[in-house]
Amino acid sequence: MPARLVSVINMKGGVGKSTTTVGLAETLGLHHRQRTLVIDLDPQTNASIMIGGPERWDALREDERTLDFYFEAFALQQQPVPFRSLISKKVTDLVGAPDIDLVAAAPEFRIVERDMIESFVKRGFHIDAIQKWICERFAQGLRMVMSDYDTIFIDCPPGISLFAEAALIAADAILVPTIPDYVSRLGLISFRKRALRLINERRGGDSRLFVLATKYDEAMSLHRSEADLLAENLGEAMFVTRVPQHVDIARAAEWSDTPRTFERKYGAMAPIVKRLGDEFIDKLALAPA
Repeated sequence: MPARLVSVINMKGGVGKSTTTVGLAETLGLHHRQRTLVIDLDPQTNASIMIGGPERWDALREDERTLDFYFEAFALQQQPVPFRSLISKKVTDLVGAPDIDLVAAAPEFRIVERDMIESFVKRGFHIDAIQKWICERFAQGLRMVMSDYDTIFIDCPPGISLFAEAALIAADAILVPTIPDYVSRLGLISFRKRALRLINERRGGDSRLFVLATKYDEAMSLHRSEADLLAENLGEAMFVTRVPQHVDIARAAEWSDTPRTFERKYGAMAPIVKRLGDEFIDKLALAPA
């Protein structure tokens, strides 16, 4: 059975998007024995460094095994390396070597995207044709590895770029981590009304949208009321689990050269991250296969 593809996105940065991606990949790999792949589509490369470590990430860049080189080859009308060769195996710093792999990003990805669009525009391509081309090449790479995994997470950049849109079009489910405040809720409403509708039109079917409250502070009445309002409006699309603003979440994002147990890595947040993974498995069953 091919992998379920989950794109993780928010219009805003700083909401815990990459931390959520990595935490889910690790708890699914460790506690549910899932074969899990993280594809880092964000030029900020946070997920790549969190789950692979800075030394491995440097080596992948040196070996030209990051997504920018893959797509740059297409843009230059050269034969790219097989998508499978970009995958770095068993990348997590958790003990027990759970089956978690990585396709890393690099900061140059942003430049590659800009230059690619500029090149196509000069050749007379309309933006819709460029988007279709990116979607086809992205899908081409994914098809090579879909049967190797149970779940594939794509950590998208903030906002909607052409590559992020391609990831959303390909996704079986879209996960939006959000801080439960008024401004974030307005952004989420806008995303659901406009961007998601456009994406579903282009994919020819509906992706299932799920929303997760992150950096949650139970002591703040604003967070409580906004999270409750999201749950009321979204129903089963809203995660019951709320990920707190907690120092142990920040510490877990720091790479350790010495392998750690899940409990040691996530500290007081380990039960919450595990519960998030359990709920994620249940919710993903609601998404169309």
